[in-house]
Amino acid sequence: MRTITKAFRDGESIYRQGDESAWAFEVLEGAVELIKDGPDGLTVMARLKAGELFGELGILDNAPRTATARARGSVTVRAIPRDEFLRQMETDPDTALKVMTKLARRMKGPDQVDPIRAAAYRSAAANLPVPVAEPEPLQAPAPLRVGRPLPQNLIGDRKPTFIEKIFDAVVKDPTRRPGKRAKAPTPGDILVMVGKLRDDFEDVQHKNLIQALDGIPGVRTVVIDRDLTRFVPGVTEPGATANDELMKRATRDARAWMSDRNADLLIWGNIDPTGRNIELHFTATASSPGERPGRFTALNVLHVPVDFYTDWVPLIRAVTMAAIDPRSFSQGRILRSALPAIAVAARAMGAEPSAAMEPSERAAILFCYGNVCAVCAQLEGDRSWYHGAAEAWRMAIELLGSDQSPLLGQLFQQLGLALQIIAERSGDSDSLEQAADAYRRALMHISRRRQIIDWGLVKYRLGCVLYKLDMVMGDDNALREAIHACQAARQVFNKYTHPIRFSEISNALAQILQVYGDNIRSVPILEYAVKSCVSALQVRTPDTAPLQWASIQNTLGSALFLLAKHTGEWEYMRASGEAFRLALAVYKEHGAGRMAIVTERNLQRAEKQIQNTSDRRAADPAWAQNFNIAEEPYDWSSILGGNDDSGINEVA
Repeated sequence: MRTITKAFRDGESIYRQGDESAWAFEVLEGAVELIKDGPDGLTVMARLKAGELFGELGILDNAPRTATARARGSVTVRAIPRDEFLRQMETDPDTALKVMTKLARRMKGPDQVDPIRAAAYRSAAANLPVPVAEPEPLQAPAPLRVGRPLPQNLIGDRKPTFIEKIFDAVVKDPTRRPGKRAKAPTPGDILVMVGKLRDDFEDVQHKNLIQALDGIPGVRTVVIDRDLTRFVPGVTEPGATANDELMKRATRDARAWMSDRNADLLIWGNIDPTGRNIELHFTATASSPGERPGRFTALNVLHVPVDFYTDWVPLIRAVTMAAIDPRSFSQGRILRSALPAIAVAARAMGAEPSAAMEPSERAAILFCYGNVCAVCAQLEGDRSWYHGAAEAWRMAIELLGSDQSPLLGQLFQQLGLALQIIAERSGDSDSLEQAADAYRRALMHISRRRQIIDWGLVKYRLGCVLYKLDMVMGDDNALREAIHACQAARQVFNKYTHPIRFSEISNALAQILQVYGDNIRSVPILEYAVKSCVSALQVRTPDTAPLQWASIQNTLGSALFLLAKHTGEWEYMRASGEAFRLALAVYKEHGAGRMAIVTERNLQRAEKQIQNTSDRRAADPAWAQNFNIAEEPYDWSSILGGNDDSGINEVA
């Protein structure tokens, strides 16, 4: 096959993030944007013009697409199939030179890739027919780096299609440690490895488990002749799941085993000391980051009876599938098509565990089943699944004693996340209050010293829920608690170690401070809101995260508007209009219609007040006129989601 020419209309995708890298492209006419949907949301990585190549790096390292290519205006491209492109690399020095220069800039420039991918590029470049010296790095300030990119939250005012998109997307951490080899391409189906079970004589239970998993559409099961518990001494002891170091080692070893076969999940475990039950652990290739309700961790253990009968099979299947974090679009489709139906069949054993089991065992089953329900809610966009998850987690909490702090902390955190989503989608203030109570209880069981990230995330979520409660009930006490909670979260997520999360929390804190400062007519608090916006803007930029940057600019404009209201300072109002203007330009450029409408309305109000004040300055220099800024309420619902439009608000 030779090259072909393709035409695209404005906004059409040439390829999408996560697709197989089968073609390279050259822009013949028009312009192409490379957009990455990652930890910072939608980010424009590059804009390409006629004569430029794109998509070729994925061919060289045989990796899925790391960004989406989208047409800007009418675009014509030359599509080059993989084999033809590699042939051109070998025979055409001009093509080789162009690609080598691009590789060198990627490896040494400010937007450098991770060490593993850089090594792959160097290996590919070494085989080029034309030796090219690597250019000096571009003279631009290096962006702030994060050890592990913080993800998009799955909480908040989101459309189900966006959550489906998260499940379809590649959720693996792109920053691998140096020296760790890259994984093989993700297969279209799901591969589950089942290890040996400790104290399972003659492998009877192991065989039963494999048989239970047989026949799930799109899922392959592989038997391995190894027992993970033999490699991690002490992992089967009572209370071992609460030992962070022990479980980290078990997770690390399990993922090393899966890496050898490019598997998606490892099931391992043992027969409990009483010989009555099988204890099953589930380790995914990479845990989906963030605060997703239903996320499986080392604390999740499924207890099923030895020689379990067929009624237990749907629950085992449902928990196995819910524990998988899909790494491709096809795997996401498999989960969407199979899991909800299996979860319905699993309800009999998952929602009402056998009374013959110990309370802690029933609680563990309810915890796992609640996770299954939460994952189904995200797959189907059906709020009733969240109600089922919340009910299961509440029952699990009632069965646990106060000595089970790590488990209780995670259960209350998951319960709070589900209740927050229910409240946001239904407008139910009672669910908001219940979510706040769940977060407070979670903080009683989560150790700030040993689980600092979870502690900080719960603090932030508590602040968001209390803020929403104030919008519903007008409670200044809730606002004060929300400010304290967000301030505590900023102590965990600072701009040097967690810059993305820091900017998100700073933006939320600024919005809370605006409302509280306006309520009590406090200029210092409003000034602090402005400072919080400025701190967030030190991380976000219009080039790397345009929509988030515009969101913060809109928040800044609101804070400055309120400062003008309470101080009568002319420059605050002018600065407010400028912030709204900057935000509006970015929203329009990126097609964010709803956000652009809100910001344009804010800008019109600011400009109107500037004009009114300019006309009255001679007659009323004290700025005594009324700004009339209470005509429409804030659009505060978006802040709870931490999504792309977080922080978009009306001036109030």
